[in-house]
Order: sequence, then structure tokens, then C-alpha cells
Amino acid sequence: MISTNISILSLCIAVLSTALGQLFFRMYFLKTQKRYIYSAFASFVIVPLLNFLALKNLTITVVYMSTAVTHILVLLFSFVSLKEKLSMNQGISVTLIISGIIIFNQ
Repeated sequence: MISTNISILSLCIAVLSTALGQLFFRMYFLKTQKRYIYSAFASFVIVPLLNFLALKNLTITVVYMSTAVTHILVLLFSFVSLKEKLSMNQGISVTLIISGIIIFNQ
């Protein structure tokens, strides 16, 4: 039997893996090095397995809402590692995502 802590950990790793996979995919197109596409592929392959483990003890609403955090992480990772500029629309989007998560969880 999988514990709740394992499910939460699996969900956190799944969200991070999704964000990193998207970052690696972007890096592949910027630098065209095969290691980035392989890393993206590996990240995307493990996410469904981790989500399956997360769903063993967590509700679908918790798992689904956590995927919204992925968009914020991708922006953050792109800003830090790729030195991409954040636009006003992206700032508004992050605010709306965080507001939606807060409203949904009340």
C-alpha cells in the first residue's frame, strides 16, 4: 500500500518533471543538442507514472489543480535559466493562476 506521503511526493515530482520537461524541450530548440530532447522525453514519460501514484491517495481535484502550478514553474525556470523576460500578460496570468488555486481550495 502506498502512503499519503508517497503520493504527495509523487505529485510534487510530477509537477517539477513536467515543468523541467517543457524547459528541456525549449532548450533543445534553442541549442539543438540531443541531450535536451532526451531529457524532455524522459521527464514526460515519468509524469503519468508519478500521477498514477499520486492518485492512489489523493483526489483527482488535488492532482488536477496542482498542474496549474506547472505554468508558474515554467515561467520561473525560463526566467532564471534562459534569461527570458517576463511580460505584463505573463504576470497577470500568474496572478490569475494563483487566485484560481486559492479560490478553488476554499
